[in-house]
Amino acid sequence: MYKSFFNYFLRYIFRAKTRQRLLFLAMVGLFISSASLLVLQSGMGGFQDKLITRSKDVLGHGVVRLKRKDDKSVLKLISELRKNWPDIHFQAEYEIEALLRNGSYISPVLIHAFDIKNSELPNFLKGKDLRELISPFDLSRKVKMQLGDTVSLISPSHVDSFFGDIPRKVSVMLDDIIVTDVPEIDIFHIWVRLPLIQNLIRKRDINRIRIYGKFSKEKVQSFINKTFGEGNGYVLTWEDQHKTLVHALALENTVMLFLFVVMTCLVSLCITSGLHIFTSKIKVDLASFWILGASKVKLERAFMYFLIAMSFITVCLGLTTAFSFIKVMDYFSFQIMPANFVDRTIPFKVTLEGVIVSFCVPFGISFVFSLFNISQFRKSHSHIEEIRSLS
Repeated sequence: MYKSFFNYFLRYIFRAKTRQRLLFLAMVGLFISSASLLVLQSGMGGFQDKLITRSKDVLGHGVVRLKRKDDKSVLKLISELRKNWPDIHFQAEYEIEALLRNGSYISPVLIHAFDIKNSELPNFLKGKDLRELISPFDLSRKVKMQLGDTVSLISPSHVDSFFGDIPRKVSVMLDDIIVTDVPEIDIFHIWVRLPLIQNLIRKRDINRIRIYGKFSKEKVQSFINKTFGEGNGYVLTWEDQHKTLVHALALENTVMLFLFVVMTCLVSLCITSGLHIFTSKIKVDLASFWILGASKVKLERAFMYFLIAMSFITVCLGLTTAFSFIKVMDYFSFQIMPANFVDRTIPFKVTLEGVIVSFCVPFGISFVFSLFNISQFRKSHSHIEEIRSLS
């Protein structure tokens, strides 16, 4: 029985002489809403994922901040960590803020002093010859530094009292220049050998263990507490260190979703208007079905099921079109972004969460507005009154 009603409703919308175009246009709007929501979420998610991935490649997925800093005990701890997690790269490091001086040019820097004697370099420095100093391109251009130049690293927090509290400094030669494509890293961070900084601070200390690779914060923290002593090391993930950026990216997604919810609400208002006009045109036919034996409950259910099915199919078609568009963009790799952008093509990233949101938001809003329209139709229309008005 429901199939016959569905055929009737579809024929009336698409073939009847008095077919209701506003409802059809509202369905087109619902189709565009679901498709554009998935495309925009995937595009924004791709850009955000690329940015986070580049940052994690350089700064690691996490870091262990140490209170006990003597290098022998730290290197022993790193050896134990590597035995338990052989697929993760643990890098011994001393991190310190200092000043980089090249002639009359000076800039604040964050120094990462890597231990290259007992471990390999991370992937972003593979193939680089870290004899003394590796600097990003933006920082090198800022202080007019070229390959082979000898520059000074000055630590204001370490002074020699014999010379009247003069900050200590060490001279290093620029071995290589890299590009990380992360602006806050390229303008501020440098990498040197660990013995150079230990010579500067006059201590054989290591205050960081940088973790390259996905790991469980709870498991690593528990292992460090057990082997190194509780309170001597604190594990921080990349997200813990960049809470402001993570919050900003989440806020960006929330604002985008809010705008699409508002847009879908406007489309649903059009659906409601179209349904009011549509029901006013078919109310005589519904009364005729009622006279022929169809109960009022069945008519209302058939109408409700039809609206739900129409919204479901429209949203699914929108998601299918969005998937096709994303595949075409990925396959042909159209360079849309200007040349000064790191990603010239849009790096789409389709996630299950994005698909669920792209389906639930337009379908849910359409479903609510359809139920509202059916409830209004139930209150304002009576088949007996319709028949009396005709007679």
